[in-house]
Amino acid sequence: MNPEINHDNAERLAALLHVLAAAADEDAPAVTIDTLDGYLHALQVGPVEAGPADAMDALFGEDWPAPLAEQEQLDAFMDALHLRWNEIGDSLDPQGLIEDPEAMQLMPLITEFDEDTKAALLAQGVLKPELLERLPATGQMWVEGFMQAVQDCEDDWQVFEEESEPAQMLDAMLMSVAAVALPEGPQRQAYIAEAYDEDVQVDQHVLIDDALFSVQDLRLFWLQEGAAPDEDESDDQQA
Repeated sequence: MNPEINHDNAERLAALLHVLAAAADEDAPAVTIDTLDGYLHALQVGPVEAGPADAMDALFGEDWPAPLAEQEQLDAFMDALHLRWNEIGDSLDPQGLIEDPEAMQLMPLITEFDEDTKAALLAQGVLKPELLERLPATGQMWVEGFMQAVQDCEDDWQVFEEESEPAQMLDAMLMSVAAVALPEGPQRQAYIAEAYDEDVQVDQHVLIDDALFSVQDLRLFWLQEGAAPDEDESDDQQA
């Protein structure tokens, strides 16, 4: 049985993130629920032992609790954050991924700016008409959060000898994830031409689906690669 998103909790988490966004420096990059969710997924699939607070420190700085504490919302935020963290962990349960590798277990928080969403945002005054063309593509913010976590922990992710089989596997999976954020243009078309057969129609949703499967594969990849040194050490001790 696939894990389910607690949508009420996701809405609480997104609302409380607005408190942090309002308190942030106006020049600071925007951190959305999508960005945070992508970062949390990367922490759970990668080789680094981390918790959800590590994502908050990386995205908002170590003083991030202060605005929430001032409004007596810190406990509520931490409850919502940990619930989402546990949901992600359940979706990445290795047993489920191994037993049914063709099934999509992940349920990411990805905002899709469809026409109804755009109309609602315009009606609410949240979005100005001149900004419509600058809205990020579906999945872009989530992937940017994921890839930021990979970059922040680069020394732990990039541990394989260049051109080795694990290094090539890792690069291919990460490229599949990063491709979601590629803008329309030659680089995106070159990736699609190399990664897909000519008769496959590739749109943003195809790229997202493949990226999420790569995230699931990354979970199993790091479990396997992380166990390898211990096995080698055990063999040495037995010898």
